[in-house]
Amino acid sequence: MAKPLDFSDLTGKGRKKEFTPQYFNDKEGALPKHIQEKADLVNKQLHQHEVKPQPLEQVNTQGFYSPDKTPDKKQPQPTGMGYPIQQTPAGDELMQLFPTPLLICPYPVDYTKELEWIRNQECRKENQGNDGGQGQPIHYNRQSEDTFVLDRPELSNIRAFIEAKLHEFVTKIYASTDKLVITQSWLNKSKKGESHHEHVHPNSMISGVWYPQIHEQMPPIQFRSKGQRDVSLQTDKYNTFNSATFMLPMKKGELILFPSNLTHSVPANLGEEERISLSFNTWPKGNMGDVKSLTYLPFDRCV
Repeated sequence: MAKPLDFSDLTGKGRKKEFTPQYFNDKEGALPKHIQEKADLVNKQLHQHEVKPQPLEQVNTQGFYSPDKTPDKKQPQPTGMGYPIQQTPAGDELMQLFPTPLLICPYPVDYTKELEWIRNQECRKENQGNDGGQGQPIHYNRQSEDTFVLDRPELSNIRAFIEAKLHEFVTKIYASTDKLVITQSWLNKSKKGESHHEHVHPNSMISGVWYPQIHEQMPPIQFRSKGQRDVSLQTDKYNTFNSATFMLPMKKGELILFPSNLTHSVPANLGEEERISLSFNTWPKGNMGDVKSLTYLPFDRCV
């Protein structure tokens, strides 16, 4: 068996320049085209974070109008993973508090052999659910009999790629020193008429899905907001502040990473081509928490 491909450069270890995530539409940290296309599904105005400063003769250092005082020159603030801020037409600042991170990563090399192996893997029998309320039973997608597929040598390159992106997600986005390990992994296959019910991933920290066989006309993955209320305001158009769900069409070879408690589902496949994805769960290696903050979780004492 050939040695897995080296994706270590994706972790940042082989880079001379420190990776610094940018805001949406930051000119110096422009998003890849495939991610920007997805971001355009949401109101573009919500991603305009740059705050235009007022003329110096109108604003003093405290931010109040003062026609006879020029403020001290403000030093530019470093960009990073702070809260996205945009300026409203009235000149106010609008922030997005506690955003949910979701990372989209295209697979960089050909995976024809891996796809052939995946297509030949056996899945469980057809999973028929309850009546959908229209006199027709619901047909759910099928999972692979093997629920540790990333342990297979045939997918060693895919696993190496996923582990590199997990490292980047945890260290750069969450700013954590924990190392996540893949605990369980399985294939999902959806033929015509099959869907995936709404769910979360228990006993997992970060979950992910890799898409070996899909295109943007196939059913997207749909996420549901954790902050959805039982009352709502009347809405003229949807944006990131008032939407309860977000449908994310995926491209062949893309990987997405997200918190395991983020609710998601997949609508029924209406096409003739089978939709195939690979899902996995993770958990931090070793003990968790911190002794001083009284959050220490010694797993070695629990076995």
